[in-house]
Formats: sequence, C-alpha cells, structure tokens
Amino acid sequence: SFVIDMTTITNTDLSGGMKGKLEGHLKSEDFFGVDKFNTAELTITEGELHGEHMHASGNLTIKGVTKPIKLEVNFSEKDGVFNASADIIVDRTQFGVKYGSDSFFDNLGDKAINNEMSFKVNLTGKAN
Repeated sequence: SFVIDMTTITNTDLSGGMKGKLEGHLKSEDFFGVDKFNTAELTITEGELHGEHMHASGNLTIKGVTKPIKLEVNFSEKDGVFNASADIIVDRTQFGVKYGSDSFFDNLGDKAINNEMSFKVNLTGKAN
C-alpha cells in the first residue's frame, strides 16, 4: 500500500495564473477537499503475476471513500533498482467528486466534466 499526498496536486498542462487557479480549484471541496482529505491511499489486496505484469485488485480511498479497483502493474528491474507502474482509471463520482458531472447536474452542456479520472502511479525501490 502507499499514501498519496493530495496537497501536491499539480497541473502540467497550464502555466501562469490559470495553472494556479486550476490547482486551487482541484484542491477545493468542489473536487478533492484537501484541507479535510489531504491524503488518498491505494492498498493492493491480491495479485497474479504474469511475467513482468501483475493483474491486481485493491482498495482505493479518495475523500474518505474506499472502493475496490482492478489494475495492471508493470514491473522492471535494472542494476538492482525496481520499478512498478500502473495506469489507474476510476469513476470520480464514486469517490464523491461530483463537480461538473452530468450524472448529477442537468443542463451542463459543453461545461460537463468527464466522470472518468485517470492517473499514473510510478514506484521505485532498491533491493536490500
């Protein structure tokens, strides 16, 4: 398992004032409410290894809401350094992140925000 510091949310698509404005909004109660929920957590509960890949199941907690997820983890090793990476895709509304969702608000038109949220996880470690 590992903990994600939600206070470090950073937008990499924008710069200047709009970057700060978006990051502030993502940290607000409208989205992740980092003042109250400053961490998220992923705990892998089981996995099945297939060469350099693992089909895994786990529990993801965001905004105090825990949901089961499935993910594929890719492994690599070079010179004693191990890397694990995964692309995780979830429905943000299942974690109470409903702002701009046309599943909850009518008449949003082109202002609706996709319910699918994705993020990349990269972990690195060394063998003892």
